[in-house]
Amino acid sequence: MAFKKRTIIKISLTVLTFLVLLLVFGYYNLCAKYDLLVDQSTIESKLLQNQFDEILKKYDSLNLVIEKNEVAEVEKVVVAAQENKKFFLSTSWNINHENKSLENKINLLKSKINEDSDEIIKINTILTQNKKELAQLVSHKKNEYIGRHENLNAINLNARGVKILSDLYSKNREGKIQQIRVCFTLEGNEFVRNGNKQLYVQVVNPKNQIISVKDTHLEANNLKLTYSAKTEAMYSKKDLDVCTYVDLEADKTIKGKYIINVYNSFCKIGSTIFEYE
Repeated sequence: MAFKKRTIIKISLTVLTFLVLLLVFGYYNLCAKYDLLVDQSTIESKLLQNQFDEILKKYDSLNLVIEKNEVAEVEKVVVAAQENKKFFLSTSWNINHENKSLENKINLLKSKINEDSDEIIKINTILTQNKKELAQLVSHKKNEYIGRHENLNAINLNARGVKILSDLYSKNREGKIQQIRVCFTLEGNEFVRNGNKQLYVQVVNPKNQIISVKDTHLEANNLKLTYSAKTEAMYSKKDLDVCTYVDLEADKTIKGKYIINVYNSFCKIGSTIFEYE
C-alpha cells in the first residue's frame, strides 16, 4: 500500500511539473509576441504621424495659393457649375415633359387606328353580307320573272312499272319491277322560249325516299335537287309528248304509292301518283 501511494505521488508531481513548464513557456511566448506588437505599433504610429504632418503642410500650402491667386477663379467655377446644374435640370424637365406629350399623342393615335381598323372590319363584313344578300335577291327576282313568263307545264302525266325479262319463260315474271316508265305532255305556251329543255324526273317511294341510282342531283344558288332520271326535249311552243324510264333501286322498291315529280330546272312543272301493288 505504501509503495502504491509513493508511485501515485511521483506521477502527480511529474504531471504538475510538466503543466508548470507548459504555463511558463506559454507565458514567455505571449510576452514575446506582446513586445513585438508594441514595437510594430510604435513604428506604424510614427509613420502615420509623418504622413499626417506632410498632408497638413500640403494643405497649408494649397490654402495660401488659393487665398493669393485663385479665389476668384474658384468662385467663378462654382457659380458656373451651379448655373449648369440649373440649366440641366430645367432642360431635362422640358425634355421629359415633351417626351411624355409625344408618348401620349402616339398612344392616342394607336388607339384611334385600332378603333378605325375594327370599324373597317365591321363595315367590310356588313358590306360582304349585303352583297351576298343582293345577289340572292337578284337571282330570286330573275327566277320569279322566268317563272311567270317561261314556266313549262307537264300535263297528262302517267307512270307504270316495267319488268326487264331476258327469257320469256323465266320464273322472274312475278318479281319486282326494275323500272318506271314516265310519260307526259309539255303544254304549248307562247311565252316559253323555243329550244332544248332540260327535264328531271323525281321518284319518291312510300317511305319518302328519293330513288336515285347514281345519286344524281342538281345544284345552283345554294339549292339542291336530287332526281331519279334526266331527259331532254326540243320545245317549240306547241304540245310535246315526252317519255323516259327511271331505273329503280332494289332496296328502295316496295309496295305502295310512289310520287312522281317532273322538274324544269328547280321548278316543278307536274306531279302524279303511281301505285305499285
